[in-house]
Amino acid sequence: MLIKRRKLMTVGPIKTDKGEDSVFAHPSFYAEFAPRDDQAAFVDSIYILKDRGRLTESRISFASPLKELAFVFREGDSAGKVVFNEPSLNCRRKGRAFFGWIVGVKLKPNCPGTPSVHNPTIVACRDALARIVRDSPSCFDILDSVDLMLLALARKARPPSILGCDPLDAPHGRVSDLAGHIGKSVRTLQRRVRTSTGCPPKRFLAVQRFRRSVYEIAAGGDGLSGIASDLGFSDQAHLTREFRRHAGVTPGAFRQAWGRPRAQAVRFLQDAERSSRLVMAVWPLGTTTESG
Repeated sequence: MLIKRRKLMTVGPIKTDKGEDSVFAHPSFYAEFAPRDDQAAFVDSIYILKDRGRLTESRISFASPLKELAFVFREGDSAGKVVFNEPSLNCRRKGRAFFGWIVGVKLKPNCPGTPSVHNPTIVACRDALARIVRDSPSCFDILDSVDLMLLALARKARPPSILGCDPLDAPHGRVSDLAGHIGKSVRTLQRRVRTSTGCPPKRFLAVQRFRRSVYEIAAGGDGLSGIASDLGFSDQAHLTREFRRHAGVTPGAFRQAWGRPRAQAVRFLQDAERSSRLVMAVWPLGTTTESG
């Protein structure tokens, strides 16, 4: 997750039939989309970032339990490149501003196998996206290419068998709770979670609980003590320590950054009657029209 410090605020859930069009009209934006139903077992979300240095001039990459497959197209690089990232247990600061497009897929820990950046299906998707982003694409142009890639990869992949369930839906408490949730011994759980995520279950659960806290804190509805209680932290101080460890900032500083009036973040309601998959979008204020 890329968060621009000091420039974001949250807006309550809204419903719009033109959400995608309004977001793509901005020269800089970050948009997150829900996966298709047939992808949801192994895909957490799909995101699109277009930036001209506004959102990424000074940013922090948060710790995340998710694998990530990203297609990166910097200005001046017509071919682009493919990057695969394993789950990250620590926050990282990235100081260089980005100019161009990034299309990414956040994969759940139980995603079968490790995608190869040289896989012909992935390379074909990169080439298709390179052609698409050179013009003025819509989100549907981009999502169609990504969906086709994911469909092809799913057909060739072995079925997931690491935990027998989606780890992201598991309890956020103790390791023994997770073991009971999947009906395995703690020792078996230790081995399988390490195989799936590269870290021990306790560490994985901590990162997953942090990930949930990011969305709760950004939403701004509850106090930090209430969020700490709901997510199983011992108290607010425990939440603060863990959040700083994984985000590089305190929960209060993060919430305040999302309250500054220099950029806008919007959550879009999911409606069964709409074809839209747009979940959330962020863009700098004062950039309502395409300006190159």
